[in-house]
Amino acid sequence: MSDTAFILQSCTRAISGAEEAVHLLEQKSRLEQAVSSSDPALTLDTSKSLLESIFKTIISDRVADPELGQDFGPLYKNVRDVLALNQDAQANEILKKLTNAIVHNVGELRNKYGAASHGDDGCYENPIQMPEAEMIAHIVDGMGSFLFRRHKDLNDPELAQRIFYSDYSGFNDWLDSQNDPIEIPVEEAKEIPFSIFLFTYDVDTYRAMLLQYMQSEQEDAQLEESEEAIQSELEPELEPELEPELTQEQEVQVDPIQDIAGVLVINEEAGHSITDEECIELAEFVRDYAINKAGLDWQNRQPLIAKFRIQLKRRLIKVTYSEAFIDHAIDLMIEKAALYFPSECQG
Repeated sequence: MSDTAFILQSCTRAISGAEEAVHLLEQKSRLEQAVSSSDPALTLDTSKSLLESIFKTIISDRVADPELGQDFGPLYKNVRDVLALNQDAQANEILKKLTNAIVHNVGELRNKYGAASHGDDGCYENPIQMPEAEMIAHIVDGMGSFLFRRHKDLNDPELAQRIFYSDYSGFNDWLDSQNDPIEIPVEEAKEIPFSIFLFTYDVDTYRAMLLQYMQSEQEDAQLEESEEAIQSELEPELEPELEPELTQEQEVQVDPIQDIAGVLVINEEAGHSITDEECIELAEFVRDYAINKAGLDWQNRQPLIAKFRIQLKRRLIKVTYSEAFIDHAIDLMIEKAALYFPSECQG
């Protein structure tokens, strides 16, 4: 047995967030164990099984009535039918040939030399040793992770037969920021996030809201691009504005960072839950986010404000800010950000 555990690095990264794909994770683990145990025949078996599981997962996610009982080769043909390997036609054809060869040869090696192949006499010695078997495992690792990542990247929730909660963390955070948790009346009252409740009990409504959210995101991005283009065209024509004379009251300078940091000390309890340094860091984050990331005219657009709130809530939770005052603190910081760092929509 090898002294070092073998890890399928690429597949581990590709499916790390797919907690619902239990069987797929099990197949990955079996292949890793086979290599770690220096068992070449079992490595061939589990290499094919991992690819087969990835094929079936992709087909099940994309096809209404999938035929999963097909042989290895036809199964991969179904994957190719529903998943483009590259947006360029020529590159796609080359990748098809490459992956076809991998599927064919992995299947052939497993059938001839795998642990589940036809029985041999008691003195039979498998010609496939660990260097070759480990090479196959690495090839399967690369191809499997590529296909799974490609599948996830191109999975349109409007067309997909199955969608998964863990694929839409941004939407889930936004949904939870807009809705209170749901209390489940069991022996011990338990609250679950609204997004989990909705996905679990009404996935059709979840999907519909997800599509609306994605459309809004796309429209916001397009609007921001067009506004930036208009702004860049207008900038050379803008006349320099004369600075108005300051009144005596206006001459008193207010440091926005100190002012924003100050609102976090809502009361004694809130003040004890956060350090002065953390207050300054959060205030600086508010400034940087409002200026660089919040988006054009963010202070007048509720979806952008909601995103801003999510970012602030994450940071307040991280510094263990008093939970009872988090929402109030966010309201105050957003108000200050809109005062000091508004983004004007150029028309």
